Amino acid sequence: MKARFIALLAVFCFWLPASAYSAEEIKGKYSDAEIMEILRADGFSAVTKLDEGAIQVNVNGRTHILFNNDDGDLQGYFVTSGVTLSYEDMNEWNRTKRLSRAYLDADNDPVLEADLLSNGGLTKKNVGEFFRIFVNVSVPGYIEFLLENDQS
Repeated sequence: MKARFIALLAVFCFWLPASAYSAEEIKGKYSDAEIMEILRADGFSAVTKLDEGAIQVNVNGRTHILFNNDDGDLQGYFVTSGVTLSYEDMNEWNRTKRLSRAYLDADNDPVLEADLLSNGGLTKKNVGEFFRIFVNVSVPGYIEFLLENDQS
């Protein structure tokens, strides 16, 4: 009897987490309107559509762009100007940081990008978490890095 109870308890414990995640729909792509709804539900209030596949989110006076690509992949994008860095600085960021990549654009402005690939499926939760990490972790760390390495 005790062994049966332990077996049932084990099945319940393994089933509960799986059932909690199975309630959330997995999609290959979200529309721009759906992404804007997800971001607003996650507390981002200054969300506007710039163009088809381009959503602007202002946070703490900074402009972030979330590109919604045709294949369902999402790309966080942040650019700033007035800072001078070398490609060696950008390489240092890319060598020592995870979750994002940095480069100098055609105007030599430092850019930070991050991708969320859709080929494994997307959920509202992972879209929101991806953007939250980009805005609240990657971008502030990048700004600190830029200030420390500015050669202007």
